[in-house]
Amino acid sequence: MPKPFVFSSEQALIDALSASATLESASKFFSARVKTIDEVVLAGVTGNTFRAFRNLPVPPSVAFRNWSIRQLEANLDRLTTIGSAGDYAAYVHEATLDLCNYWRSETGAEMGYGRGAKLFNLVLKKLACLDSIRERARLIDLQHVPWDSYTIQGLRDIAPSLQISKNATMKFVRTPDQYNDFQSVISRITARAGVPPIYYDILAWDMGH
Repeated sequence: MPKPFVFSSEQALIDALSASATLESASKFFSARVKTIDEVVLAGVTGNTFRAFRNLPVPPSVAFRNWSIRQLEANLDRLTTIGSAGDYAAYVHEATLDLCNYWRSETGAEMGYGRGAKLFNLVLKKLACLDSIRERARLIDLQHVPWDSYTIQGLRDIAPSLQISKNATMKFVRTPDQYNDFQSVISRITARAGVPPIYYDILAWDMGH
């Protein structure tokens, strides 16, 4: 696996976010279409992601996918009509807490807020590719960054207030307040670049693999 790229300055990140290669990669990702919610969930979080969850009484991929499918089926209308960043953030927070509670019940283990938010945001990222979605551009604009080692460490030198360690992974984000701090930083930077926050994940993860 490649090492996370650490951006040297905020301007360097802005330049990379607004570069034609990033815009083309984002367009390619979001132009792909899937037909069903099951496909969204399966494509959104692949098997390798679940290597972080070991020695559980149920397969972690099965537990997460079962929860995600039910979550999206129950809230698809809500998701496709959310009109503000605040309402979207409230939904992601609510769903992450529900995932953490479900995970504890199903596996007897703790998911952790950061890991839960990361996994669900990956699903929401792919949700914008669902064929039946209307207002696709608005949904993309609202999406949050899935925080993992690549997206977290990329900000290490340009966001000292986040106190990012050199070996930070998705577990580094532990609380809703910390998650919101990360989201605020990247939202401010991507606004300067003229792109949605989720484009940072396209840059840091998709284009690096």
